[in-house]
Amino acid sequence: MTSRRRLLAGAGAALSAALAGCSGLTPFVGKREESTERVPVDGASALAVAVDVGDVTVRAAEREDVHVDVVKQSSSVNADLSKLEFRVERPDDRVRLRGVWTGNGGLSGKPSMDLDVTVPSSLSVAETETQVGDVDVQDVRGDVTAASSTGDVTLRSVAGTASAETSTGDVVVEDVEAFGGASASTGDLTVEIPAIDGDTVVETSTGDVTAAIGADVDAALRASTSTGDVVVNDLSLADGSVREDSASGTLGDGGPELVFETNTGDVTLSALR
Repeated sequence: MTSRRRLLAGAGAALSAALAGCSGLTPFVGKREESTERVPVDGASALAVAVDVGDVTVRAAEREDVHVDVVKQSSSVNADLSKLEFRVERPDDRVRLRGVWTGNGGLSGKPSMDLDVTVPSSLSVAETETQVGDVDVQDVRGDVTAASSTGDVTLRSVAGTASAETSTGDVVVEDVEAFGGASASTGDLTVEIPAIDGDTVVETSTGDVTAAIGADVDAALRASTSTGDVVVNDLSLADGSVREDSASGTLGDGGPELVFETNTGDVTLSALR
């Protein structure tokens, strides 16, 4: 029996390895082009990035120019990738990186352009945007606004105010100097709020809201859900009211509104450690 079990286990492992090998050899069907761009930043103080379809990744490093890895891709072998152009624009004091489609067809027929951007540490990041794709910005400086229509948005380690929005996707904002707000239509929001400047809203229609709030935040807090629970942990709320589906109260000395809302999902608030 022991030998039989070993034989069956070995056969199963061999079959799994074979299947993994086959899946690893599955060829990409379509077209793909890769290139590298180096963009001077003389006289610029901020960076903006915008594509229609594709992922945007931004990091900072000790360098003098902007380094961009560009990947253009289409699932159609008939796609003309030359119609999807990488452009550099210089409006005012900004460097703007864009993916521009000059071909025919709507959004669904466009090839994708992924931009993996490395900026000088001295250059602020202002805007990062895609309509279909993920946005991931980390270890940068500047007041950053990151947006996607369909995709996840992540902002981490930002020396400035971070704001994020998506229509369908999850949002993560962590380890930032200040928080400017976050929103989604369908997706979970996970945010850290060390400081705010004015009224601030964290809202999703369908999804959970999880927020860690700094001890120095002065605000009038309000949280609510239509279908779900509101949970408040380790927060000092003066004149506070915490119910199953709502919470309100004063943080610190009070001040601007800090609002957390979802229609379908839970709201969990805690102290930022």
